[in-house]
Amino acid sequence: MAKSAKRTFIGKGRIVPLFIRPPSLVPRPTFGTGFTLIELLVVIAIIAVLAGILFPVFAQAREKARQTMCSSNLRNVILATIQYVQDSDGNFPFWRTPCWGGGPGGTDPVTRRPLIGPPVPVSMDPYLRNRPIYECPTASRDWSWPLAAAKDPVIAVMRGWWQCRGGYGVHPNLPIPRLEWLFYTSYGYNEFVQNDAEGYGQSGNIKFPSEFVLWGDASDAVFTPWGLGTNWGVFSGGVVRRLAWPETDDAVPGWENSPIGDERAGRHLKGCVLTFADGHTKWYPWRQIRMARYGGPLRFMVCDEQPCAPDFWR
Repeated sequence: MAKSAKRTFIGKGRIVPLFIRPPSLVPRPTFGTGFTLIELLVVIAIIAVLAGILFPVFAQAREKARQTMCSSNLRNVILATIQYVQDSDGNFPFWRTPCWGGGPGGTDPVTRRPLIGPPVPVSMDPYLRNRPIYECPTASRDWSWPLAAAKDPVIAVMRGWWQCRGGYGVHPNLPIPRLEWLFYTSYGYNEFVQNDAEGYGQSGNIKFPSEFVLWGDASDAVFTPWGLGTNWGVFSGGVVRRLAWPETDDAVPGWENSPIGDERAGRHLKGCVLTFADGHTKWYPWRQIRMARYGGPLRFMVCDEQPCAPDFWR
Protein backbone atom coordinates (compact mmCIF):
# COMPACT_ATOMS: atom_id res chain seq x y z
CA MET A 1 0.00 0.00 0.00
CA ALA A 2 1.34 3.34 -0.98
CA LYS A 3 2.48 5.59 1.78
CA SER A 4 -0.13 8.31 2.40
CA ALA A 5 0.73 11.99 1.81
CA LYS A 6 1.69 14.11 4.77
CA ARG A 7 -1.34 16.03 5.96
CA THR A 8 -1.76 19.50 7.37
CA PHE A 9 -4.75 21.25 8.92
CA ILE A 10 -6.26 24.42 7.51
CA GLY A 11 -9.29 26.09 8.91
CA LYS A 12 -11.90 24.20 10.85
CA GLY A 13 -11.03 20.56 10.49
CA ARG A 14 -9.94 20.82 6.83
CA ILE A 15 -7.09 18.57 5.99
CA VAL A 16 -5.03 19.44 2.89
CA PRO A 17 -1.98 17.48 1.79
CA LEU A 18 1.21 19.52 2.01
CA PHE A 19 2.15 18.93 -1.60
CA ILE A 20 -1.11 20.54 -2.80
CA ARG A 21 -1.05 23.55 -0.42
CA PRO A 22 -2.02 26.79 -2.25
CA PRO A 23 0.96 28.98 -3.29
CA SER A 24 -0.33 31.86 -1.18
CA LEU A 25 0.18 29.74 1.88
CA VAL A 26 3.70 28.65 1.10
CA PRO A 27 6.28 30.64 3.18
CA ARG A 28 8.66 32.68 1.05
CA PRO A 29 12.16 33.83 1.94
CA THR A 30 12.62 37.53 2.78
CA PHE A 31 15.57 39.72 1.69
CA GLY A 32 17.03 43.03 3.09
CA THR A 33 15.79 46.29 1.45
CA GLY A 34 18.66 48.76 2.51
CA PHE A 35 21.08 50.64 0.18
CA THR A 36 24.34 49.12 -0.83
CA LEU A 37 27.60 50.87 0.04
CA ILE A 38 28.09 51.97 -3.58
CA GLU A 39 24.61 53.49 -3.70
CA LEU A 40 25.25 55.42 -0.49
CA LEU A 41 28.57 56.74 -1.83
CA VAL A 42 26.89 57.90 -5.04
CA VAL A 43 24.21 59.77 -3.08
CA ILE A 44 26.82 61.42 -0.85
CA ALA A 45 28.85 62.46 -3.90
CA ILE A 46 25.78 64.03 -5.52
CA ILE A 47 24.96 65.97 -2.33
CA ALA A 48 28.57 67.20 -2.10
CA VAL A 49 28.50 68.42 -5.71
CA LEU A 50 25.20 70.24 -5.19
CA ALA A 51 26.49 71.82 -1.97
CA GLY A 52 29.62 73.01 -3.76
CA ILE A 53 27.45 74.66 -6.39
CA LEU A 54 24.80 76.16 -4.11
CA PHE A 55 26.80 77.38 -1.09
CA PRO A 56 28.69 80.08 -3.04
CA VAL A 57 25.39 81.18 -4.54
CA PHE A 58 23.86 81.48 -1.07
CA ALA A 59 26.93 83.36 0.21
CA GLN A 60 26.75 85.75 -2.73
CA ALA A 61 23.04 86.35 -2.15
CA ARG A 62 23.69 87.05 1.53
CA GLU A 63 26.46 89.51 0.69
CA LYS A 64 24.25 91.18 -1.91
CA ALA A 65 21.67 91.80 0.83
CA ARG A 66 24.37 93.34 3.03
CA GLN A 67 25.50 95.50 0.13
CA THR A 68 21.93 96.76 -0.27
CA MET A 69 21.85 97.68 3.43
CA CYS A 70 25.21 99.43 3.10
CA SER A 71 23.93 101.38 0.09
CA SER A 72 20.93 102.46 2.16
CA ASN A 73 23.23 103.62 4.96
CA LEU A 74 25.39 105.69 2.63
CA ARG A 75 22.32 107.05 0.89
CA ASN A 76 21.17 108.45 4.22
CA VAL A 77 24.66 109.80 4.95
CA ILE A 78 24.90 111.67 1.63
CA LEU A 79 21.40 113.09 2.01
CA ALA A 80 22.33 114.34 5.47
CA THR A 81 25.51 115.87 3.99
CA ILE A 82 23.49 117.71 1.36
CA GLN A 83 21.12 119.02 4.04
CA TYR A 84 24.15 120.23 6.01
CA VAL A 85 25.46 122.01 2.91
CA GLN A 86 22.10 123.70 2.30
CA ASP A 87 22.02 124.96 5.89
CA SER A 88 25.67 126.11 5.76
CA ASP A 89 25.59 128.42 2.74
CA GLY A 90 27.02 125.79 0.40
CA ASN A 91 29.89 124.68 2.66
CA PHE A 92 30.66 121.00 3.23
CA PRO A 93 31.44 119.80 6.77
CA PHE A 94 34.96 121.00 7.67
CA TRP A 95 37.42 119.26 9.93
CA ARG A 96 41.19 119.54 9.91
CA THR A 97 42.84 116.12 9.77
CA PRO A 98 44.69 115.84 13.11
CA CYS A 99 48.02 114.91 11.56
CA TRP A 100 48.12 117.97 9.31
CA GLY A 101 50.40 120.77 10.45
CA GLY A 102 48.70 123.06 12.92
CA GLY A 103 45.94 120.71 13.92
CA PRO A 104 44.41 120.29 16.28
CA GLY A 105 44.82 123.58 18.03
CA GLY A 106 44.81 127.21 16.97
CA THR A 107 43.06 128.65 13.92
CA ASP A 108 43.38 127.84 10.24
CA PRO A 109 45.37 130.73 8.67
CA VAL A 110 43.28 130.70 5.49
CA THR A 111 39.72 129.85 6.50
CA ARG A 112 40.07 131.25 10.03
CA ARG A 113 38.19 128.19 11.25
CA PRO A 114 39.14 126.60 14.57
CA LEU A 115 41.37 123.56 14.32
CA ILE A 116 39.82 122.10 17.44
CA GLY A 117 36.36 121.06 16.42
CA PRO A 118 34.05 118.07 16.14
CA PRO A 119 34.79 115.47 13.47
CA VAL A 120 32.54 115.46 10.41
CA PRO A 121 30.17 112.68 11.56
CA VAL A 122 29.69 114.50 14.86
CA SER A 123 28.87 117.73 13.02
CA MET A 124 26.21 115.82 11.11
CA ASP A 125 24.53 114.36 14.20
CA PRO A 126 21.59 116.80 13.99
CA TYR A 127 20.80 115.52 10.50
CA LEU A 128 21.02 111.78 11.18
CA ARG A 129 20.72 111.18 14.94
CA ASN A 130 21.64 107.57 14.32
CA ARG A 131 25.33 106.80 14.70
CA PRO A 132 24.98 103.04 14.00
CA ILE A 133 24.09 104.00 10.43
CA TYR A 134 27.82 104.57 9.88
CA GLU A 135 28.51 100.85 10.43
CA CYS A 136 28.59 98.65 7.34
CA PRO A 137 27.13 95.18 8.04
CA THR A 138 29.98 93.53 6.12
CA ALA A 139 32.87 95.42 7.72
CA SER A 140 35.14 93.31 9.92
CA ARG A 141 37.22 96.18 11.33
CA ASP A 142 36.69 97.34 14.90
CA TRP A 143 38.33 100.78 14.69
CA SER A 144 38.54 103.72 12.30
CA TRP A 145 41.42 106.16 12.21
CA PRO A 146 41.45 108.91 13.40
CA LEU A 147 38.10 108.93 15.15
CA ALA A 148 38.02 105.82 17.30
CA ALA A 149 40.51 103.15 18.29
CA ALA A 150 37.67 100.69 18.90
CA LYS A 151 33.92 100.33 18.50
CA ASP A 152 33.57 100.03 22.26
CA PRO A 153 34.06 103.54 23.75
CA VAL A 154 35.61 102.11 26.91
CA ILE A 155 38.26 100.26 24.92
CA ALA A 156 38.74 103.33 22.72
CA VAL A 157 39.54 105.44 25.79
CA MET A 158 41.92 102.78 27.11
CA ARG A 159 43.80 102.70 23.81
CA GLY A 160 43.88 106.49 23.75
CA TRP A 161 45.73 108.34 21.04
CA TRP A 162 48.93 106.92 19.66
CA GLN A 163 50.86 108.49 16.81
CA CYS A 164 47.80 109.49 14.82
CA ARG A 165 46.25 106.05 15.23
CA GLY A 166 43.83 106.59 18.06
CA GLY A 167 40.63 108.41 18.95
CA TYR A 168 40.52 112.13 18.28
CA GLY A 169 38.29 112.74 21.28
CA VAL A 170 41.21 111.93 23.60
CA HIS A 171 43.89 113.78 21.61
CA PRO A 172 46.42 115.36 24.04
CA ASN A 173 46.06 118.78 22.37
CA LEU A 174 42.38 119.04 23.25
CA PRO A 175 41.72 121.20 26.33
CA ILE A 176 39.54 118.46 27.80
CA PRO A 177 38.72 114.93 26.57
CA ARG A 178 35.63 114.83 24.37
CA LEU A 179 34.37 111.27 24.66
CA GLU A 180 31.36 112.05 22.47
CA TRP A 181 33.85 112.61 19.64
CA LEU A 182 35.00 108.99 19.79
CA PHE A 183 33.14 107.81 16.74
CA TYR A 184 33.43 104.48 14.93
CA THR A 185 32.59 104.48 11.22
CA SER A 186 32.98 102.02 8.35
CA TYR A 187 32.76 104.86 5.83
CA GLY A 188 35.34 107.42 4.80
CA TYR A 189 34.85 111.08 3.94
CA ASN A 190 36.83 112.77 1.16
CA GLU A 191 39.86 114.26 2.95
CA PHE A 192 40.38 116.84 0.21
CA VAL A 193 36.88 118.23 0.80
CA GLN A 194 37.07 117.79 4.56
CA ASN A 195 40.09 120.11 4.77
CA ASP A 196 38.68 122.64 2.31
CA ALA A 197 41.74 122.11 0.12
CA GLU A 198 41.85 124.45 -2.88
CA GLY A 199 38.41 125.73 -1.90
CA TYR A 200 36.75 122.33 -2.36
CA GLY A 201 35.00 122.70 0.97
CA GLN A 202 32.48 124.77 -0.98
CA SER A 203 30.00 122.82 -3.06
CA GLY A 204 29.91 125.46 -5.79
CA ASN A 205 33.52 124.72 -6.74
CA ILE A 206 32.79 121.13 -7.76
CA LYS A 207 32.38 121.09 -11.54
CA PHE A 208 31.19 117.49 -12.05
CA PRO A 209 29.06 116.63 -8.99
CA SER A 210 27.65 113.42 -10.52
CA GLU A 211 31.22 112.05 -10.79
CA PHE A 212 32.70 113.56 -7.63
CA VAL A 213 33.02 111.10 -4.72
CA LEU A 214 32.30 112.35 -1.19
CA TRP A 215 31.79 109.18 0.89
CA GLY A 216 32.50 105.50 0.46
CA ASP A 217 33.36 102.16 2.04
CA ALA A 218 36.81 102.85 3.46
CA SER A 219 39.50 101.52 5.77
CA ASP A 220 39.58 104.81 7.69
CA ALA A 221 37.27 107.68 8.55
CA VAL A 222 38.83 109.58 5.63
CA PHE A 223 40.15 108.55 2.22
CA THR A 224 43.01 110.43 0.62
CA PRO A 225 43.03 111.20 -3.14
CA TRP A 226 46.70 112.19 -3.34
CA GLY A 227 50.02 110.72 -2.24
CA LEU A 228 50.93 108.75 -5.37
CA GLY A 229 52.95 105.64 -4.55
CA THR A 230 52.29 105.72 -0.80
CA ASN A 231 50.51 103.03 1.21
CA TRP A 232 47.89 105.57 2.39
CA GLY A 233 47.17 107.53 -0.79
CA VAL A 234 47.03 106.54 -4.44
CA PHE A 235 48.49 103.52 -6.24
CA SER A 236 49.52 103.39 -9.89
CA GLY A 237 46.72 104.02 -12.34
CA GLY A 238 45.03 106.30 -9.81
CA VAL A 239 43.57 103.56 -7.59
CA VAL A 240 42.50 105.18 -4.29
CA ARG A 241 43.99 102.85 -1.70
CA ARG A 242 41.64 103.39 1.27
CA LEU A 243 38.56 102.81 -0.90
CA ALA A 244 39.87 99.88 -2.94
CA TRP A 245 41.08 97.95 0.15
CA PRO A 246 38.74 98.93 2.99
CA GLU A 247 39.25 95.76 5.01
CA THR A 248 43.01 95.72 5.42
CA ASP A 249 45.91 97.95 6.47
CA ASP A 250 48.45 95.78 4.67
CA ALA A 251 47.88 97.09 1.14
CA VAL A 252 51.06 98.43 -0.45
CA PRO A 253 51.87 99.81 -3.91
CA GLY A 254 51.90 96.90 -6.33
CA TRP A 255 48.77 95.27 -4.98
CA GLU A 256 46.81 96.87 -7.80
CA ASN A 257 48.52 94.44 -10.19
CA SER A 258 48.91 91.36 -7.98
CA PRO A 259 46.71 88.33 -7.19
CA ILE A 260 46.81 89.04 -3.45
CA GLY A 261 45.62 92.58 -4.12
CA ASP A 262 42.67 91.28 -6.10
CA GLU A 263 41.91 88.63 -3.48
CA ARG A 264 41.72 91.12 -0.61
CA ALA A 265 40.20 94.07 -2.47
CA GLY A 266 36.75 95.51 -1.91
CA ARG A 267 34.18 95.03 0.80
CA HIS A 268 31.18 93.91 -1.22
CA LEU A 269 31.83 91.31 -3.92
CA LYS A 270 35.18 92.82 -4.94
CA GLY A 271 33.87 96.35 -4.86
CA CYS A 272 32.69 99.24 -2.70
CA VAL A 273 29.70 101.53 -2.39
CA LEU A 274 30.40 105.20 -3.14
CA THR A 275 28.30 108.35 -2.83
CA PHE A 276 28.56 111.43 -5.00
CA ALA A 277 28.16 115.18 -4.61
CA ASP A 278 24.87 115.15 -6.52
CA GLY A 279 23.37 112.78 -3.93
CA HIS A 280 23.38 109.43 -5.75
CA THR A 281 24.93 106.19 -4.49
CA LYS A 282 26.50 103.42 -6.57
CA TRP A 283 28.55 100.26 -6.21
CA TYR A 284 31.88 100.16 -8.12
CA PRO A 285 34.28 97.25 -8.67
CA TRP A 286 37.58 98.07 -7.03
CA ARG A 287 39.50 98.33 -10.29
CA GLN A 288 37.28 101.23 -11.35
CA ILE A 289 37.84 103.27 -8.19
CA ARG A 290 40.42 105.34 -10.01
CA MET A 291 41.07 109.05 -10.34
CA ALA A 292 40.26 110.88 -13.57
CA ARG A 293 43.68 112.52 -13.26
CA TYR A 294 45.22 109.14 -14.11
CA GLY A 295 42.63 108.02 -16.63
CA GLY A 296 40.00 106.69 -14.24
CA PRO A 297 36.23 107.33 -14.30
CA LEU A 298 35.89 109.13 -10.94
CA ARG A 299 36.74 112.55 -9.52
CA PHE A 300 38.00 113.21 -6.01
CA MET A 301 39.91 116.53 -6.05
CA VAL A 302 40.83 119.58 -8.09
CA CYS A 303 43.25 117.76 -10.42
CA ASP A 304 40.48 115.38 -11.46
CA GLU A 305 38.47 118.33 -12.75
CA GLN A 306 41.10 120.49 -14.38
CA PRO A 307 44.69 120.15 -15.63
CA CYS A 308 47.37 120.36 -12.92
CA ALA A 309 51.13 120.42 -12.86
CA PRO A 310 52.54 116.89 -12.45
CA ASP A 311 53.81 117.58 -8.92
CA PHE A 312 50.72 119.53 -7.75
CA TRP A 313 48.89 117.57 -5.04
CA ARG A 314 50.74 114.53 -6.25
